[in-house]
Amino acid sequence: MICIKRGGIMKKPNKFKYKQVKIIWIDIISSSEWMSLEKATNQVYSFCEDIGYLLYKDSKKLTIFTSYSFDDDGNLEVGGVTTYPRKVVLKIERMK
Repeated sequence: MICIKRGGIMKKPNKFKYKQVKIIWIDIISSSEWMSLEKATNQVYSFCEDIGYLLYKDSKKLTIFTSYSFDDDGNLEVGGVTTYPRKVVLKIERMK
């Protein structure tokens, strides 16, 4: 448990309920270079991985955050927020 004190009364942070996950997703590849038609045809997309805490998930989008802190009142604040269209997410793995 983390307790916060910033010059005032130390307050107990609210419970952290977010699970750490690894997101495996696909991304586009683009190039501005001149290339043969064969090389252009053989380009493929990129497989990517991100690790963070699952904030929100529904049938259209998934949102994670990578950093967090608690304010003076014990409320959660998050940073490094990324939202993915669900169509590009191949897999969601819960981290242990």
